[in-house]
Amino acid sequence: MRTKRASRLAACTAIVLSAGMLLAGPASADTSPGGPRPAAQPAPPTPAPSAKLPKRKAPYAATGSTATTKPRFDLDKDGISDLFYRSLKDQVFLEPWKIDTNPAVPNSFGAFKDLVEPGDIDGDGNPELLVVSPTGTLSLFSGLSASPTKDADGKDSLNVFGGSLTWSSNGWNAYNKLFSPGDVTGDGKSDLLARTPSGDLYLYPGTGVVSGSPFGDRIKVGSGWGIYDQLVGAADMNSDGIADIVARTPSGDLYFYAGSGNAAAPLKDRVRIGTGWGVYNQLFNVDDNQGHSEIVGRDASGAFWIYESDGKGGLGNRADMNAHGWFSSNLANTGGNPAYGKSELIGITTSGTFTYYRGKGNGTFFDPYTGTPGAWAGAPENALSFASSLDSSSRWGSLLQVSYDGHLFVENADLGAGWDAFNGLAGVGDLTGEGNGDLLARGNNGHLYLYPGNGHGTGFYNRVDLGAGWNGFNKLVGAGDINGDGIADLLARDGNGHLFMYPGKSTPGFGNRIDLGGGWNGYSKLAVPGDITGDGRADVIGVDGSGTAWRYDANGTGTFKERVSLGGGWNTFNGLY
Repeated sequence: MRTKRASRLAACTAIVLSAGMLLAGPASADTSPGGPRPAAQPAPPTPAPSAKLPKRKAPYAATGSTATTKPRFDLDKDGISDLFYRSLKDQVFLEPWKIDTNPAVPNSFGAFKDLVEPGDIDGDGNPELLVVSPTGTLSLFSGLSASPTKDADGKDSLNVFGGSLTWSSNGWNAYNKLFSPGDVTGDGKSDLLARTPSGDLYLYPGTGVVSGSPFGDRIKVGSGWGIYDQLVGAADMNSDGIADIVARTPSGDLYFYAGSGNAAAPLKDRVRIGTGWGVYNQLFNVDDNQGHSEIVGRDASGAFWIYESDGKGGLGNRADMNAHGWFSSNLANTGGNPAYGKSELIGITTSGTFTYYRGKGNGTFFDPYTGTPGAWAGAPENALSFASSLDSSSRWGSLLQVSYDGHLFVENADLGAGWDAFNGLAGVGDLTGEGNGDLLARGNNGHLYLYPGNGHGTGFYNRVDLGAGWNGFNKLVGAGDINGDGIADLLARDGNGHLFMYPGKSTPGFGNRIDLGGGWNGYSKLAVPGDITGDGRADVIGVDGSGTAWRYDANGTGTFKERVSLGGGWNTFNGLY
């Protein structure tokens, strides 16, 4: 599959020939400098991830309807739900648990923000899949399946059919999380739950059809759900035949909500069933046809740990799934808010060499790629930016350059002149709620302007003046969600070293700023690479005077966890983006 990322990298030759000239001015035009990135940048070498499910205990006997004892995402009909995941190459694969190969899904569903597994909606024996696009379109793919075959090495494998598109609907970017536990209303039909950034929870009752209107009108069923950073549809954990959910707080407490079977109030009062769950960056559910419903946690190393339910709403001791290599994979049907945007870092060395780092998903980076030595020598720090989500068809960052004559280039596209009227750019992601990444530009007059992106990285809609006084900050950075509400935020450092968060609110402008404390002037370089820890929240990197880089992980409540050292040698960079 030729992804948007691959085509962008193939097009880097044009940037390679122009990058140094754009920034250095006419006198350097004859030097033919090398460019920022190799023209053919391969994906980092990552072996296919693997995992094994432990042996099941005896079947649980459900006391109510048996509808939820059918696994919700069993493509190969072995009685256990399977797992979709997306690789760094944007290819979707299937983890079927019982064989050693992970077959590719041919269509891979285009650009998507999240995958939700509602189960077999129409009762034809094959599961469905809900695909959430970056711009808020929810699409239903019906009749997914997998049939036995052999791979090129003669190993057991599967031919995967990714289903047929039978329904789509717009406007779902009103929610920061969509998830499906199965049937919570007691009618045997799979339901959908949706949470807003403000914490309201809505039920979309299933209708049992895959076209027309697969879900009924929404019903508000709760508020205050913003306290959770993971919401997992857990199938039937207490053996009553009704689907349940589990919810985790940023502090690591895990709660069980039993389904009630009542559409007006589909969830019973919560029960705390665990602590210490903050060690996992994602949670998901695996169920089977024997009534088991397990919760799986992925830790930062990429290992899977499975907790089997006790059939009463609780969980037993964890078991190691002997999983390897899952840290860089985007998993389907997980509990965290989906992150769509860059997880990358760009650095320009003091000698002018362009260096590119891709996040692993475990808090570190793959080995860097470097451009032609010295091609970016003399580039002013504020003439570059690395924006998130400007192209909604790609989950990778876009390089922005302001040329010596004031033209703005996004990758190799010239978006026009006049940009030398600004002394700072920040592409923090979507600030207007339509799903396209936007650009913030600080004018020499101290005003901050919002340029809503057109979703293609080729232009902007009419700018919005967000007010004056922004020259009081010496750094404006951001790339995704800091405070856990699923909306991109802005970080601003003032001359006294205080760092402020300006929370996005899906409309032009910001909520009330939050002072994150002082001491941030101890960092000569400050950058937000997006989510490099796999939890869906943006992380911050600061480089101190000794050249040590420190990573600050957002904790989901608007502040940061204890900093983590990424090692020394980072003072070789003149700027990080």
